[in-house]
Amino acid sequence: MTRRPARYDANLPKNLTYRKKYKSYYWRNPLTGKEIALGVIARRDAISQAIEANNYIDKNYSPVLLLEKLKGGDELTLSSWLKRYAVIFERRKLAENTNKVRKGQLSVIDERMGAIVLSKVTTKHIAEFLETWVIQDKSSMAATMRSVLSDVFREAVVEGHVVSNPVSPTRSAKVTVKRERLELEQYRAIRRAADTLPRWFSLAMDLALATGQRREDVAMLRFDHIVNGRLQIEQGKTGAMLSIPLELELKAAGLKLGEIVEQCRQASTTNFMVSAGLRKNSQDGYLHPDSLTKKFVAARKASGLVFEENAPTFHEIRSLAGRLYEKEKGKDFARRLLGHKSEKMTDKYLDTRGKEYEML
Repeated sequence: MTRRPARYDANLPKNLTYRKKYKSYYWRNPLTGKEIALGVIARRDAISQAIEANNYIDKNYSPVLLLEKLKGGDELTLSSWLKRYAVIFERRKLAENTNKVRKGQLSVIDERMGAIVLSKVTTKHIAEFLETWVIQDKSSMAATMRSVLSDVFREAVVEGHVVSNPVSPTRSAKVTVKRERLELEQYRAIRRAADTLPRWFSLAMDLALATGQRREDVAMLRFDHIVNGRLQIEQGKTGAMLSIPLELELKAAGLKLGEIVEQCRQASTTNFMVSAGLRKNSQDGYLHPDSLTKKFVAARKASGLVFEENAPTFHEIRSLAGRLYEKEKGKDFARRLLGHKSEKMTDKYLDTRGKEYEML
């Protein structure tokens, strides 16, 4: 049986209600439909905050007017262009998850602004769209959507549908990175704690630090990726192709890639370097990246280290690797190992029609 929607108190300002069950006031964001808890506060304070929020929305958010929709006629709408852009984006042959995320982002844009004629989308439209996240203290999401919109209109400029990019004049929301960096001594403490966990996890930590790769790529490493004494890696996120010598050594951490690989051979019963073995939900021994994340949290807690609100995750091993290699082998080596590209690297590719392994 479908649950009946909670009603709003007619004696309170619009979008504001009081939940007796939680003894708290809630304000519903009319742009997203989501409720925001105001906490256990006085009625007058809740009313004051609700009125202020409602006035802000009314003043700064302008929905697409019916007249604006009618004026469009047979002109290309943003919604139609997004369909074309989706095709262009897929041709970039990025990771499956990247395409999935972009599809969701385009769906949000289409829902909010799709009816507007593409050539008539203004900077004001863009600014109001981004403001919906800023007022919810979601600066990271605002910055992400701005980047997506910028790319959407950049391609529209390329195909001649618009003269200029309306996103360019807008300010990118300032994003504060809250997750703490992982330092070497902290890594060592967590690594020691990892010895109490399954062997595959401690090896995964060593591989991540020695190679500087993302958790998804660490989970995909196989023994048949070793060719002529080199570990061949094709990064799932960017498609960057790396060829890392097994002689690679990270002196600061006392790690040698070749030795770690040999330890993986002894521990793994499958072709994957990091594996918990053949299981019902993994016929080939592949280990989902989330397993690395969960085990890292367990090891971090077992280490006794105390962090602030946003403790480092498994992904921070990659950042630590980059910083350590930069000190030992230089910034350029660290950049290449991480798979980061720049215009200066263009002439280092052997075949302009395809990708070549970046020799390290």
